[in-house]
Amino acid sequence: MNIVKKLALAPLFLIIFALFVYQLAPFLKSYDLIFSLSINTFLELLILSFFISISCFLFVLFTTLASDWKMVLPVAFLSALIPMLFMEPALGLVFTVAIFISFLLTYLSLDSTLKSYLTFKPEALLGPSIRHLSGLLILAFCLVYFLSTSKIIAQNGFQIPDSLIEAALKITPLDLTAEQNSPTSQLPAISQEQIDLLKQNPDLLRQSGLDPSILDTLNQPQPKAGSPQNLTQDVIKQTVKDQMQSLIKPYQNFIPAGLAVLLFLTLQSLTSVINLLIYPLLWITFFILERTGFVKFTEEMRPVKKMII
Repeated sequence: MNIVKKLALAPLFLIIFALFVYQLAPFLKSYDLIFSLSINTFLELLILSFFISISCFLFVLFTTLASDWKMVLPVAFLSALIPMLFMEPALGLVFTVAIFISFLLTYLSLDSTLKSYLTFKPEALLGPSIRHLSGLLILAFCLVYFLSTSKIIAQNGFQIPDSLIEAALKITPLDLTAEQNSPTSQLPAISQEQIDLLKQNPDLLRQSGLDPSILDTLNQPQPKAGSPQNLTQDVIKQTVKDQMQSLIKPYQNFIPAGLAVLLFLTLQSLTSVINLLIYPLLWITFFILERTGFVKFTEEMRPVKKMII
């Protein structure tokens, strides 16, 4: 029965960790997600950060309850093999090694802490291990992301995403003077009766220097109003993109490292915010475990040695 309790969280941890690795796979196929400023991308990063935090929480909790390397290390090794199911073999192998090392370092640090504490306070004992493990997992993923983007850029080159150019152009309004001064926009509103009257008296138009055939174009559906503006936007976007591409080209080899650092800072920031909820979650979890009799706490009286002069 004691072994069942120690391994109770192992299946849940493996499931959550598998979902975490599954969420990582789309980020390795393209670097465009890092440049996207949409709400959907932010939600994807937020969900990914949540899975990182909850995976670290479950592993640390499982390690604390198991307290035996013969149980912890096999589960850690099994979870480290999960990336081989969702990633390319080379990237999956690198991620597997990095994950196992992260779990091993966390176990050794936590095991030392659990053997030397005086009063069991879960938020103080386990909280730092969860934060450190989340940082190690993010660092391991950013290493794999660096290798993946390096391969993509080496094969296809680096192209600035259109979404980034469009976001920059939105800040600068286009000059619509040409559109506002177009003949179509300056034509006065003429009723159908007036048009019929002018058709019956075309000499009036000729005296004004106008071609009577212009009457056939009045009150007709006009082209899409935004089309001249869209054409100008496309020209400006392509010009800006070409200029930025020429500026970035000499530094193309440093782009994968920059993207990896940007991803690390983003995920680290999001997980730091989410990890603030880990401390009350740890207190609630052990409160429930104690109330249900899953774990028990004992109090000890230890002799204290003091010097007296």
